[in-house]
Amino acid sequence: MSDLRERVPGHALIEELLRQWDLGTIRIDEQTDQVVIDEEAEGWYRGVIGERRVGTILTALGEGWTVLHSVPVGRGTSDIDHIVIGPSGAFTINTKFSPGKNVWVAGHGMYVGGTKQPYVRNALHEANRASTCLSRSCGLTVPVTALIVFVDPARITQKATPGGGEYDAPVQVLRDTEVLTALRGRPEFSTEQVARIAEAAIRPETWSLRGLSASTGTHIAREFLALEAAVGPRLSMPRLQASAGTTQQTVRAKAQRASRRTRRSRTDRVTTQLVLPIVALFGLWAWFSSR
Repeated sequence: MSDLRERVPGHALIEELLRQWDLGTIRIDEQTDQVVIDEEAEGWYRGVIGERRVGTILTALGEGWTVLHSVPVGRGTSDIDHIVIGPSGAFTINTKFSPGKNVWVAGHGMYVGGTKQPYVRNALHEANRASTCLSRSCGLTVPVTALIVFVDPARITQKATPGGGEYDAPVQVLRDTEVLTALRGRPEFSTEQVARIAEAAIRPETWSLRGLSASTGTHIAREFLALEAAVGPRLSMPRLQASAGTTQQTVRAKAQRASRRTRRSRTDRVTTQLVLPIVALFGLWAWFSSR
């Protein structure tokens, strides 16, 4: 692959999912005939869902913008989810599929769903690395802005500017619905500069010391769509949503059982109220008859 524009959102994660299928951590359960995904592979699967969502949003940028997905860096063991280059600058995007979770951030600290995460530090590292690679390759000084984009979070609370500090640039922490507005800022690069930076960005050797796999984006995307169809919608939603559905079913079942118990108790009371007087009268009649 000689042009990174051939890669699709979640490219590296999909390749790993296909490898996991070969290893058996993703498999078809013979009893239920459903696809079973182990916990770690499930995280990668959800990661693809998020990156594909953001990738679709980025297609709205249109002409004058270069959007790259799943860009391998260094020795190719890690990648940057999205790199965007346009008139308003160069950006790295770290996508997080965290529907229904609360996000709290201040400086370098971040909590997602109550769990501490190193996302700000990672995003700054990606932006600095991208700036170094692009500047070296195109011969211009290319500042890069880091974005962390959450897909369908419940709430994002910022107590202080994410990132920042004496040596670090700020990091933008956004919902997926806000990403286009964040990218379309005031012009920073001329048309010629954008073209020069983009030409360097699409070359694999700008980013990685290793050759890329021969898997084409079309093939990778088709393989994931087949896997997604087999898995169904259950992993495209928050885990809590699925468990909430189970809880609702449990609540309904308990309510039905309670209702049945209530109906039985009412019947028992009516029976007691009617039968006991009859039994008492019959007892009195039998007593008088025996005298």
